Order: sequence, then structure tokens, then C-alpha cells
Amino acid sequence: MRIAIIGGGPAGISLAWFLKGTKFDVTVYEGLDDVGKKPCAWGVLRGIENYIEIPKESIYSEIKGFRIFLDGKLISEVRERSKLGYIVDKPLMLRRLGEKVDLRLNSKAVLENGKLKLNGKIEEADKVILATGHYSLSKDLTIPALQYVTDLNYDPEMVDMYFYSDLLGYGWIFPDPLGAKIGVGGYSSLEFISEKLKSITSGKILVRHGARVADFGVIEERLNGNYIGEALGTVYAVTGEGIRPSIISSKIMADSLLEGKDFSKEFRNSKLYWSLQIHASVIKRAKASNSVKSLEKVLLRADPKLVVKFAMGDFGKLDLIKLFGSAIL
Repeated sequence: MRIAIIGGGPAGISLAWFLKGTKFDVTVYEGLDDVGKKPCAWGVLRGIENYIEIPKESIYSEIKGFRIFLDGKLISEVRERSKLGYIVDKPLMLRRLGEKVDLRLNSKAVLENGKLKLNGKIEEADKVILATGHYSLSKDLTIPALQYVTDLNYDPEMVDMYFYSDLLGYGWIFPDPLGAKIGVGGYSSLEFISEKLKSITSGKILVRHGARVADFGVIEERLNGNYIGEALGTVYAVTGEGIRPSIISSKIMADSLLEGKDFSKEFRNSKLYWSLQIHASVIKRAKASNSVKSLEKVLLRADPKLVVKFAMGDFGKLDLIKLFGSAIL
């Protein structure tokens, strides 16, 4: 069976990697001339090593701590002896994984009327899977985000997350080989987001870029076995983390294909689906009330380690009750 994957991001390449050497003949089509071009903070939280091989040369540092700020004030800080995650060189990681699969760059593939077209010509495939990221999502399912890379001398083991009483969104500072990645995204205008970004920016700005990020949760109508990764909505809405959940979605897809199971059912039964939808529920409640007060209360009152567990998607029902009360379930 020949499978065509459209999109050479974390979801598309990892799915091909999971299916390598099996009964499936898989090709990944990437329209650009390289992989990993979408700007992001390059953070991958722990547990990802249970799913995929991270090339050692692509790991810049290990995350061992988080700081959480509300309106510029430090609310909580957690630092562990063991790693909480990694800062990776995402393009290098994807290139190394791409070397082990059939990855074709400069290949503009689209699905039209059930047919795969490659650079305008029909290409044969038994199944087409879309890993096209935010590019296939409407604006009402995404938020704008701006990011700078600066020469700030930043702790390579720490990550800062910023929340605001006047912005339904988040800011971040992540370590980077050049210094730091500093960004803000949320439900607001680019002008407002830009002002927030200026308020947390330190160091000389070396690179400026922006993108849209899925912030809706899992898109139910796309749970049909044809979508994976951010195109399916696998981004944690409260924090914007997308690389790890996208890879996990690909593992669920690969296992479903290999075992002849219904992807929709397998995905809905996964902890990934449940945790993504809880994050999305927090954002939807805030949008409905036009207030981020409930999130503020959590940040101000909760055990910092519990807040970090929630941010990482590594929480259970009891954790949620402690954070938000039973209404969230």
C-alpha cells in the first residue's frame, strides 16, 4: 500500500519514520526547499524519547526549569535535577530523520477531488495523509504569534512563560544557540502583540519572524484518518506546544494503520486527545467570558509543580480538580 504524506514537518516526517520498514511504502512531500522552516521556540518536552529517536547532534540543551510570570511579575519557579524536556535544533532534527525516510523537497503536493497532484501532475497513491500544519487551517482556528531571536545571554536550562490579564494568549523566552527566542501570541491584533513582545525583549534583535498557531484544540471533523499534527489541531492551547503532540498523533496514526484499527477511535481514546481538549476548554471558557481571571487565579494560587504538569499535558483528573475545580471536567 502506497501512502503519500503532504507536509515535511514533525508530524509528517515522524509518521514516515514510524512506518519505515513495514508493509507500507511511504513518501513525504514537502513544498519548500528545506524542513523546519516554520518559526517556533524549538522546545520539546520530556516523554518524546518514548516515541521517536532524537538525533543527539540536534539537542542544544536540556530544560530543567520553568518560570511563570503574570503581567511581568514572577509568580512561580520550578527547577528540577532531572530534565523536563529539550531545546532542539528543529530543522536539523527533521533533516536527520528525513534522511531515513523517502522525503522529497520542492514537491508541491495537493489533494484535489480525492486525487494527489504533485507539481500539477497526478501522482498515484492508495492513501493521502495531510500533515500541512497551520497552512490548512482557517484564521478562526489559529492565533497570530511574533518571535524574535536575540543575543540575550539566557540560561540554557530555563524556560520563561508569560501570561497577561489583558491578553488571552502567552509569551515565552526559550534558550537558543544564538541567545534566546522571545515571542508572544494570542487573540489580539499584531500591533498589540508587538507591544507585548517589546515589553519582554532583551538583547540585540538578530531575527524577526511570525506565524500562526493552532489554538482551537482537536478539529473533530478532521478525525477521519486523513490528518495528523497541527492540521488536526494537536497544539496545547494554553501554551502553544506543538512538536511533541504532533509526533504523538503520528504514532497513533502509525499504530492504527499497522494494526488495522480505526484512527478516530484510537485517537479519541488517547490521553493526548483528552489533554488537548482540556487545554482547549480552558481557552474557550475564557473567550466566552471575555476574561482570563480563572487562569490568573490558577497561576497565583496553585502549586507551581502542578501548573507545570498542566502546561506539559501531563495531568490527571485529580490534578484538574485541584487547579480549576470540578467544573472543568
